[in-house]
Amino acid sequence: MATTTQPTVPQNTFVDTYQEVTDAVIKALEEGTIIWQCPWNQVGLPKNITTNVNYRGWNLFLLNFHSMIKGYAIPYYITYKQASQLKGSIKKGEKGIRIIYWAQIDLNKQSDEATLQPADESAKPRIIMVPKTYTVFNIAQTEGIEFPCFEAELRTETEIIEACENIIIDMPNKPVIRKNGTSAYYQPTTDTVVVPSLKRCKSNEGYYSTLFHELAHSTGHESRLNRKELLASDGFGTATYAKEELTAEMTAAFLSAITGIGQATIDNSAAYIESWLKALKNDKTLIIKAAAQAHRATDYIMQVTYETA
Repeated sequence: MATTTQPTVPQNTFVDTYQEVTDAVIKALEEGTIIWQCPWNQVGLPKNITTNVNYRGWNLFLLNFHSMIKGYAIPYYITYKQASQLKGSIKKGEKGIRIIYWAQIDLNKQSDEATLQPADESAKPRIIMVPKTYTVFNIAQTEGIEFPCFEAELRTETEIIEACENIIIDMPNKPVIRKNGTSAYYQPTTDTVVVPSLKRCKSNEGYYSTLFHELAHSTGHESRLNRKELLASDGFGTATYAKEELTAEMTAAFLSAITGIGQATIDNSAAYIESWLKALKNDKTLIIKAAAQAHRATDYIMQVTYETA
């Protein structure tokens, strides 16, 4: 009896991308550094200097962290090709940093190429998006390019509080918000966010970053983004719980950056670090996917559609 060999889909290189990012995050966490809680640069969010578009998802956290540890004053980046197009170059000996872009892969086409079979025109296309990497350089690593002067975005305490309050007021389809709790949490069954009053918090920044964190959880409600990690969470220490907490933490970081406040460190950070390390070691896709979910949650709260970079 003759047997037929089923076409196999060749292994994609995006697995290495996930692993590379995850390994870097695990190393930082083991050293006690939470990359997504690093201070944001006062000149604004990381962006591509030639397109003037902010980076999204994990790229934003990674480049902000890269700017900080390298001592770069401006978190703006450029590719080797873009530097050449501006009649400049990358300084000799400088090393770039690899960031992620999402590439479209046609699985049907990949299968046909792997087996040397003609394409089946009747087959439905199976398109997936996978992460690939490319290298960017901070503008401080370039030479021969004259960049404009960038001014720090300084805000008064009153302006910061007003900016935070406006985000909360303008959030569409808001949950019930109670500001008289003894702790902070989000209750999906009643769609209620509970936080202690501002007077009970150590700082304005701590109050608003905590409220942002809980509002981030609320975006996962079935009436909003219907996020399975919130709805199917099965308790502290599990993978779904870790991913949901990562999403909420990163969303709070985005909103803190937008309003100009410093993000407060999550309570019991040592326990959360241990939980995140466990989850990351079991799922190499976790950090990138959580960052993408955080940006979607931020978009929902801010009612803004961002261009991508």
